[in-house]
Amino acid sequence: MGLVLSTGAVVVTATAEEPPASLLADGRDEATLARHAEERAALVRTEQLRSEAVEVASGAIEQASAVRAEAEQVAVAPEVIAELDAATAELQAAIASVDVAPLTPTDPLADRDGTVSRSAQRDGGAEPEGAAQDDGGTPTASPTADGASPTASADPTAVPADPAAEAATDAPADPAAADATLTGQAPATTTVPDSGDPATEPLREALERVARASDAAKASAEQKRAEAAAAQAAADEAARVAAEQAARRAAWKASLQGYANGQVPESALCGVSFAESVRLRCDAAESLDALDAAFAARFGKHLQVSDSYRSYSQQVACRANKGSLCARPGTSNHGMGVAVDLGGAVQSFGTAEHVWMRENAPAHDWTLPEWARAGGSKPEPWHWEYVG
Repeated sequence: MGLVLSTGAVVVTATAEEPPASLLADGRDEATLARHAEERAALVRTEQLRSEAVEVASGAIEQASAVRAEAEQVAVAPEVIAELDAATAELQAAIASVDVAPLTPTDPLADRDGTVSRSAQRDGGAEPEGAAQDDGGTPTASPTADGASPTASADPTAVPADPAAEAATDAPADPAAADATLTGQAPATTTVPDSGDPATEPLREALERVARASDAAKASAEQKRAEAAAAQAAADEAARVAAEQAARRAAWKASLQGYANGQVPESALCGVSFAESVRLRCDAAESLDALDAAFAARFGKHLQVSDSYRSYSQQVACRANKGSLCARPGTSNHGMGVAVDLGGAVQSFGTAEHVWMRENAPAHDWTLPEWARAGGSKPEPWHWEYVG
């Protein structure tokens, strides 16, 4: 094999058993060239893994930002959001450190003297040592064994092109990842495999922290949404019940308008749960039941009702027996089922039960009329009227 060098036009003949002189021009044997080729391939792979790690981390930051916005919107606990912020800041710092991390002399991908192999430097534009040049400074290709000239310079350190590897580098292996890149969405992957590269270790740890913080924020946000939905459902149900009750009470209030005082039929009246003989307009009966429940909770006993609805004939009898203590027949509130006379301690001014009734009965639309109060025109501490 003959090799022509433009500088000096020296012709060197080598036997088939010897490597070409150009491969030995810089003092490297085949083993050295092979090691440099392996180092370059490993360096390219490490740079690719670092790039992929940064891409995954950047996607995780975008996802964490979206999670944070949602968590803040539903008022997640501040400490949960603070942890997500701290984790995201740590991941951003880790990304920055990976971007500038060099290969140190102790790295197996570096030459023994601490510099990156020339084959790797060539990617940055450096020319390999020992390359033959013509008089104009252009590298001259060495003829092949059959006399043909190669299409590129014979760099002894060059790694043969691998079409499959180039295709893998130019296009994402995962179509879903390619689609995500095209649409601007973050990759679905949120983890970085352990490649043994010390530069990506802080990034991997920070990414795991972001994942934990994001999961915690999402869980808290889901809980907040569930609580808000439950509260809204409860409020809607309460509003529905209140509307139904208001409509029912309005109907009850109007239910006796077609009857004369004292002429209301039994079927148009309602009873209460704590006293079998009581008959009142239905809304008044419902409110008296609620008032009695509160009274019983305070005193441990029910209200005593001595009189409720009075028919016209009963009003006549009351007037005949008690005189002015009973209203003129046909004018009594008892005749419309909206008044009661209470016994027990409530029928006396100044008792604890009577004072409690004065303070709490109005909340249930029951009141002691002004004329029936102490100092009124006709004091009757037992007479209570429904005003709902």
